[in-house]
Amino acid sequence: MSQREASKALSGFGVARRDSYSRLAVADGLSAFTVVAVLAAAAGVTDDLGDSLVLFAAGAITGSITIVTRRSFVRRERPPAARVIAGLASTWAALVVAGSVVYLASGTITTVDEALFESAAGFSTVAATTVDPESLGTSMSLFRAGTQFVGGLVGLLAGVVALPRTMKGNVQIPKGRGSRADRLVPDPAIGRQRVVRLYLALATACGFGYLVTGLGARSSLIHALTTVSTGGFSDRADSLASAPGGAKVLATVFMLIGGMSFFALFWLLRGNHRRFVRSPELRIYLGIIGVVTLALLREVDGLSVGDALFTAASASSTTGLAVIDWTGFPAGAMALLLVAVATGAMGASAGSGLRVIRAWLLCLFAAREIRRQLDPKAVTLVRHGGRTLGDEELDSLTGYQIAHFGLCGIGAFMLALTGDELVDSLWTAISVVSTFGPSPTMGAFGDADQLGRLGQLVMIPGMLAGRLTILPLLLAVAGLQQGYRALFLGIRRLARPHR
Repeated sequence: MSQREASKALSGFGVARRDSYSRLAVADGLSAFTVVAVLAAAAGVTDDLGDSLVLFAAGAITGSITIVTRRSFVRRERPPAARVIAGLASTWAALVVAGSVVYLASGTITTVDEALFESAAGFSTVAATTVDPESLGTSMSLFRAGTQFVGGLVGLLAGVVALPRTMKGNVQIPKGRGSRADRLVPDPAIGRQRVVRLYLALATACGFGYLVTGLGARSSLIHALTTVSTGGFSDRADSLASAPGGAKVLATVFMLIGGMSFFALFWLLRGNHRRFVRSPELRIYLGIIGVVTLALLREVDGLSVGDALFTAASASSTTGLAVIDWTGFPAGAMALLLVAVATGAMGASAGSGLRVIRAWLLCLFAAREIRRQLDPKAVTLVRHGGRTLGDEELDSLTGYQIAHFGLCGIGAFMLALTGDELVDSLWTAISVVSTFGPSPTMGAFGDADQLGRLGQLVMIPGMLAGRLTILPLLLAVAGLQQGYRALFLGIRRLARPHR
């Protein structure tokens, strides 16, 4: 019996059940929030009872909302793309509000604007903070790290399960191909289970590895949650600069993994090594990290290979962890790091940014247009993944690039109005939209107080757009266009009888 048939059967017994993708998406997000809040509260109950009580109360409220929502609504089997994107945006907004309430109620943050920024940075996996991480108790430190873990999971479920299913045929949205048994997402339910299990397994392995390297139990758990989610939050003021050498090596490995596509990781786990190795996006992703590492070694005197690779992996995976203060690097090295941050991680990964696949296709598209200008009669094609991309796909790709670069430009302009230098403003805007975080303004360790309150507020929309790959922004623009068109047609209809 399908979900729709089951809902009809239940309605016959007086239980009214309606379908709503947005409400159920919010309920799923709040259920993850509940788990994080309760576990963080339990872990820190002997450290700070007040913070634990606030987290227990928050978990009870969000858990109750989740239960009521799931009893009142059923999930549509094939919701339209607009509903899916709206549901993702609604989930992010609900999580940010819930997190802000926790920070204010616990007294960790006393102003609404800073609480909103802190919560948004957590759920969008941006490595920036307005608080001193070393001043937080166990429960609030774990909660802050947990928000990034949940944010990374929401981004993964969106990029691996929700968007590929609703936006089929779009080259910007990576998909698993091949036989049903070889797919990560043969259907939404199995796909969600596999993504969550793989995500939890990576976090468990990472946390155990940190513990073995001598990082400490609490710090190991916090860094595990924020490394696999590419969030970059640390309970240390200097990130991992003072951490043991083994922890830095482990962080480098898991940052590289965090920036990889979950489709590629699934191929590797299923033993399809040939398909994994031949992935063009994986090769470009690793190639960018290799080039940036070599360039940093050449440009920066006295930089070790390990620190160079760590910095390159942190930038390309958009994690934001740091072992050195790279903001003092020469201009050439800073430019390369900015390119790595802007390009970002692979599609369908916990990382963000423009995405390697889009950057590569943009280069192919630019090369085709140059050839057309030189020889208008030449037949030029753009091929990817063994097929030729049509003009509609390329036009959609171009529209995305315009929206992405436009958002970075607007963010840089708004920051410049607050008094920040133009180049530093551009660095910060690109870093935030890519969900990286640190910049010359905030420093290598993401001190968001350097932005000022106005700067923090103007960066929140960029965090949302970066975490959900700007699709909610495009949906909002499309909705405004449809609204204005409907308003115009309504006015014309009203005016017609009076002619």
